[in-house]
Amino acid sequence: MSVACGNDGKATDHDSTLDVGTYSTQPLDSSYDDRPSYGRGVLVESLRLGARAAFGSEIAPEFSAGHGGIVLATEDGIRNADGIMAPAMAPFHPMGAFITDAAETPYVGEHDKHYELSIGLVSFPDEQSATDAAVALAQNDLGMNGKNELVGLPDYPAALSHWRPGVPNLGSWMAWKSVVIAVFVQSRQANLDQLTAFVSKAYQQQLAKLDGYVPVARDQLPMLKLDQDKLLTRLVKTNDARPDQRDFAVYSPRGFAGLGTDPVAAAREYGDAGVKAIAVSDNKYLYDLRDTAAARDFTTRLAKDPTISKFVPMAGVPGAADISCFKATQPNPTVAAARRFRCVIPHEEVVAEVFSTEESDVRQLAAAQYTVLKGAG
Repeated sequence: MSVACGNDGKATDHDSTLDVGTYSTQPLDSSYDDRPSYGRGVLVESLRLGARAAFGSEIAPEFSAGHGGIVLATEDGIRNADGIMAPAMAPFHPMGAFITDAAETPYVGEHDKHYELSIGLVSFPDEQSATDAAVALAQNDLGMNGKNELVGLPDYPAALSHWRPGVPNLGSWMAWKSVVIAVFVQSRQANLDQLTAFVSKAYQQQLAKLDGYVPVARDQLPMLKLDQDKLLTRLVKTNDARPDQRDFAVYSPRGFAGLGTDPVAAAREYGDAGVKAIAVSDNKYLYDLRDTAAARDFTTRLAKDPTISKFVPMAGVPGAADISCFKATQPNPTVAAARRFRCVIPHEEVVAEVFSTEESDVRQLAAAQYTVLKGAG
């Protein structure tokens, strides 16, 4: 259900009757959120946008397979992506950026003709900056090829769009309040009516998701908190506590669902289960549920989770009957790191999930995680 990696940086201090190996059972402090940080603020603003990102399968069945959601904004600036060219936006001081990708299949060959859709969201200090940035992005892309032609969208006259006749893709940019929406769509055929219909539907869905979004003032960006409820302090420390979208962050259920191959289904499942937030720390996840009953039900759901890597039960942690452990019967091609073993650890209104490439290690990690949760109350 998520991406995990690594378990280096283990500490050795612990006080537990369980076998925790060299893992620390000392709770992590919240210093990562205690001081103003521009870099942390950019990440948080990007994750706020991700919580409102539209998914490809909400646009059309041709984009049924999610290819993940990515934070494009870093402390050093914005990374390039489809429809988003960082140098063109730099003069307008972007404060956060998130992009989702989808296609007709989970895996697409580099040279295959296929359906593909990306929707990017970039926040700016004010509405004028967003308007100017949308113009700059559109003009930058338009000027890359002299054969590009402008395209109008009747339902969205403010959108700046163009395509190259005979080439089956179209790019479009539109400012909405202080956010720029960038849409790039590719089809199997150079059908302008189809391409514009896809883009119009993407705007319709994305604008609906942005309804209620409250932009942050630029001078308040360093004050944004990554972890309002201190969920990350309840996970075993296995690496530096430095805010990072993959290794140390707190996601909304929708934002976290966007990382997977079927985000609509995942978002629905999280909503039905009562998941309020998901903390990510290296190879560990903490799901915050609405109450203890929901946490118990979600524990059962995780145990039966039909992921691409099929997991079957294995022996758990001696002395901790609450912990359930599993081993994968096949590798998961959607994650960069192998995750052969996993354990699920419920405690009151939260459920932790830990992964490892080694069976003995995952049990020790689970034991340490169990101890940390018990100590946190």
